[in-house]
Amino acid sequence: MSVGQVLEHAEHISHSGHGHGTQERLSTYIGITMAVLGVLLAFCSALVGSERTLLVQKMIEQQNAHAKYQAQNTKHRMAFLTLLQSHALGFSSATPTVRKDDMATLAATFDRYLAEAEAGREWTESFDEVIKIHEEAQEEFEHGLLAAEIGIIIASIALLLRRRSVWLVSLALGGLCIFLMATTWVHVTHQAREQAQVIAAKQQRYAEMRKKGNTDEADEKMVHSMAEWARTQ
Repeated sequence: MSVGQVLEHAEHISHSGHGHGTQERLSTYIGITMAVLGVLLAFCSALVGSERTLLVQKMIEQQNAHAKYQAQNTKHRMAFLTLLQSHALGFSSATPTVRKDDMATLAATFDRYLAEAEAGREWTESFDEVIKIHEEAQEEFEHGLLAAEIGIIIASIALLLRRRSVWLVSLALGGLCIFLMATTWVHVTHQAREQAQVIAAKQQRYAEMRKKGNTDEADEKMVHSMAEWARTQ
């Protein structure tokens, strides 16, 4: 074998070894990529579960607020019917037979129940926005979860084929997953915090109106007075 042939053979061996080392490094990079995508997959899955839990929680809280609104609305209608009946019976003649202070109390009760029902309605409706936020966040996290899953599959194909171009596609999907998680997390945290303050303010307003309109003492006094009147008859 001539010197030129030996040198040429050595060059081929060198290139062959270099290529084999490159393939090994590519396999290592793909393996790391698959591991990172697996972590992203688990993280996205946890975020989806968290958003689903928060969504259910807010829907339950909204149902609780709606029940209170319905109760006050029913009281408002009952007070109106009682006021209407008292008006029909007491003012049916030229000489009204009803007491003015009782009618004033009944009218004030009607107005109070109406205001409390309105406050309850506003409290109930304040949950709509935060429920929408958690629904959209859940969908976005699911998109990130899907990107991570597809990225793992493509990375597996890249490992089998030992193709850098296929590996780059899995990297792009991993980047998409990170982008979706980060932007959604920032958005839902900011918006949910703001809406939580709105809900708390509406709930506080409803609670203050209920406390302000509490007439337990007056009710007990009236019942006691009626009982005393019945015993003396």
